Amino acid sequence: MLRLAWRNVWRNRRRSLITVSSLGFGLAAIMFGQSLIKTLQAQLVEKATGSITGHLQVQHRSIKDYKFPDRYLERPERVEAALRGHPGIAAYGKRIHVTGLVSTPVGSVGALVCAVEPDKERRITTMAGHITRGSYFEEGACRKGGRSSERGRSPSTEGARGIVMGEKLAQRLDLRVGEKAVVMAQASDGSMGAGAFKLVGLYRTGSTAFDSQLVYIPLAAAQELLAVEGKVNHIVAKLRDVREADRVKRELAENLGAERDLQVLSWKDIDHEIVGIQRYQDGLLTVVLAVVFLIVALGILNTLLMSLFERVREFGVLMAVGARPAWVMKLVLIEAACLGFIGSALGLGVGSAIIAYYGRWGLALPLGDAISYFMPFPSVVFLRPAWASHLGAGLCVMAVSFLAALAPALRAGRLRPAEALRHV
Repeated sequence: MLRLAWRNVWRNRRRSLITVSSLGFGLAAIMFGQSLIKTLQAQLVEKATGSITGHLQVQHRSIKDYKFPDRYLERPERVEAALRGHPGIAAYGKRIHVTGLVSTPVGSVGALVCAVEPDKERRITTMAGHITRGSYFEEGACRKGGRSSERGRSPSTEGARGIVMGEKLAQRLDLRVGEKAVVMAQASDGSMGAGAFKLVGLYRTGSTAFDSQLVYIPLAAAQELLAVEGKVNHIVAKLRDVREADRVKRELAENLGAERDLQVLSWKDIDHEIVGIQRYQDGLLTVVLAVVFLIVALGILNTLLMSLFERVREFGVLMAVGARPAWVMKLVLIEAACLGFIGSALGLGVGSAIIAYYGRWGLALPLGDAISYFMPFPSVVFLRPAWASHLGAGLCVMAVSFLAALAPALRAGRLRPAEALRHV
């Protein structure tokens, strides 16, 4: 029966080739769309977590706006002990994020002051890789210096510590590497803390928000500036596998269960906008898949119905010599399965070749320019295969081919030999 079905498929070679080609290129288009969507989603997560968010954060439980924690952790060493002993944690570091003012003789600009532990931050984020001039932090830039907490009093420039900022912000302040700027922010005691910092590095990420609004200073200097010795407002961690974020979050929450003032957050909690984008993209991809599968089903249905009309007398002869209706139906279904298998194999081959090409040479997308306003994001995307989704799509094409053949198969099984033999 398989040999007979195979011969029947290629009776009308042109029609079968058109059907198989439509199946194959439809599946290749599906694979390209899946790869593009999954690659964009993965890069969004990588860039957001690798630029500033991290995979996990521990903050004060009272904080509602996770992007801007405004409460300090009294004893961060408790969290460090839990992070240090967890096998899923690759790196972690303490931070303070606070809004402040950066001033030079030319002017003042509001900025988000990111106080970090430079050596640890290099392992958590990629900001050190965007340095264009100077260094991420000079050796010894973490040392403490003077602080002025009295309103209206100019800070001492002796013992100025290091600061790193974006090129756009430095241009607005007319600041060059080696020159000093004053950072001012409200301290925990309500006074205005101010300190002199020497520009040790400039970075360019391509993101307007990062390059014009973020400055980095050593954590120890910020703690003295804000009068919060030994305190931080969040601790960030990088995981060995970002896909384990939910599991590690639950385990850390259990380990810190006795600390009622702490909460563990994953990147999904902090960058919930990315989760929304992913859901929208997945929904859009589902609609596209449904349309393509409908086209595939119509193509198979048309091919088999045309074949059935051409072979009515043949089916009548088969039934007249003893072929049962179930046998005829099975023959039609096997023909559809052959078409679906060939089309799926062709689609997987063509789709894999397209993904491999754009994975090597990249695909230029204007989407990068739009997203890069908010975070560093490349304009060229290198596609990655999503084999689980691709194989699933191939199996769906075969299944749709089989289901589309049910109507022609039932019609063939209901033929009456006497009427079929008289068919012209």
